[in-house]
Amino acid sequence: MTSAALPRSRLHLQFLIDNGADPDIVLLRDEMMRAPVAEAFPGRGVHLGRETLAGKALWRWPGVHRANRGYYRQVGERMADLGITRLTIFLEGEPLERYLCSLPQINHLELWEDGLSHYVDLTSDHWYAARGLVQAAMGFYPAGITRRRMNRAQALVRDRFEQRNLVLVAPAEPQSWRDELLLVGSPLVEDRIVPRERFLAGLAAIRAAVPLDIRYLPHPREDLARLAGDLVAAGITLEDNAGGLLDHAARWGYRGYAAAVSTGLLDMGRYDRSIFMPALFGLDRMDRVLRNWPALPLPLAGDAAALGRAVAQLPPLG
Repeated sequence: MTSAALPRSRLHLQFLIDNGADPDIVLLRDEMMRAPVAEAFPGRGVHLGRETLAGKALWRWPGVHRANRGYYRQVGERMADLGITRLTIFLEGEPLERYLCSLPQINHLELWEDGLSHYVDLTSDHWYAARGLVQAAMGFYPAGITRRRMNRAQALVRDRFEQRNLVLVAPAEPQSWRDELLLVGSPLVEDRIVPRERFLAGLAAIRAAVPLDIRYLPHPREDLARLAGDLVAAGITLEDNAGGLLDHAARWGYRGYAAAVSTGLLDMGRYDRSIFMPALFGLDRMDRVLRNWPALPLPLAGDAAALGRAVAQLPPLG
């Protein structure tokens, strides 16, 4: 029996490594994953490519639809040629994963955690359904395309906080500590989750509530030019993020870590020093969703006063 995994990110690769997975084949679809897969599992990477997007040129849509239907046929033939019967996926709501799960030769399927979105629905179901309808019109695999979740009864589910049958090794103890608060960024403005004015109001509320110096570690998709101006106005220092959060966490430790909402705070494992605070950026739905998740391993601040209290309760350094 040939086993395969389809990691979509470095986090997924780390899950495979930390849990002793030994897939015969590591499937990848994006070029950015070529080097990480080759480093983690030399000689096992198989590139599947990805669907074609139509963009706004409506006249291209019929051809794109045909191309994508052909893409899935080619992927199915490749999977059969490779003899893959055991499959591990991380994203349950994506058409490619749905298609692979439907292949008749797959007799053992595992769904491994993708991060926070594995546990809670942070975005609207209507948004997800609308995206699925657009994908279907472009010829993406259509079964279940408007649904966020797969039928998890068909898979062995592995995760850290509910099933508790998955681990992620936390970063090493930092080389140095800063008696400061680190804000872990998300592309809230760039992804149009909140308007810029609301983002600025959130920064101002945080600055007023927290008596510590504050640094901001940007998300790779945030506009650094926009962000630099916003942070200067708020009196917050912009920190370089060349290596990502976990690399930064291995070099620097902080009195506390806070984020509107970020899987990164889960991945660091420093729950006694971490705080979620979506409501400070007007994300009240996310606040309600997290409050209703019984396995949430870190505190949730619902307003500036609660954030101030949570920061006051952080353990001292040393």
